[in-house]
Amino acid sequence: MGTRLRIMGLEVDLLTRETFQESVEGFLSEDGLNVIYMISLDFVGAYEENELVREVLGQADLILPGEKAILSAHHVDVLETGGMFVDYRSFIDFSGTIGLEDKKFYFILRDDREARVVRQYFERHFPEQNCLGIFVADENQPEEMLVNDINTKLPDILFLSMDSTGQEEWIANNKSRLNARLCVVCGSILPLMIRDNVHIPGWIRCLHLGRPYRFFARIPYLNFFRKRIFKRQMDDYITKKKLEGNQSDDGSMERRN
Repeated sequence: MGTRLRIMGLEVDLLTRETFQESVEGFLSEDGLNVIYMISLDFVGAYEENELVREVLGQADLILPGEKAILSAHHVDVLETGGMFVDYRSFIDFSGTIGLEDKKFYFILRDDREARVVRQYFERHFPEQNCLGIFVADENQPEEMLVNDINTKLPDILFLSMDSTGQEEWIANNKSRLNARLCVVCGSILPLMIRDNVHIPGWIRCLHLGRPYRFFARIPYLNFFRKRIFKRQMDDYITKKKLEGNQSDDGSMERRN
């Protein structure tokens, strides 16, 4: 069974393994494109700043936590132990019984670095033939060419990563034109995935320094630091809302006078 949490004005779906699996199976059996967002702390912080982002999020079928830090106020360790979807790794873990090994993927990514990491990550979990294509957005290819390529190859699932608000603009422009069943928007969590799966140079491996290299590379995205950022953002959000409430009260008083 799932529920919804309100995190700094944004409603996030909190799903059990069973509810996630049922939802994805339903999306893959429907006509038309369904949209799942996996969001990070950085996305939550920027949510209120753009009307298009709010509009596209309002039409999304699911909004899932892409990293544990955004669940810091909700005992994330307990949620994870209870089998809830808590970060992007849950997508892979929970997909095991859906039969995604038979589905076809298409990736739309922002640069070659993302393409390399995503290819390596997904090939560890799915057969290589599942990937129908990787489109790198910074190659400046016409949007019509991308849409035609997707509709020719007929993937089951699109994975979309662009800079905000680029991905929202792309969804708004193309959602009704795409012959796919599910679009997973993951632009805000790809930096986290890259840090978690950092490439270790060969000479570092030869010196047996892979573990400390990986640790220091991940420091900006360690959950400890991200939780502190979340707390600061939450405090700023609460303060902002209090100020807006006071201004509204002052305005009401002026109108009554």
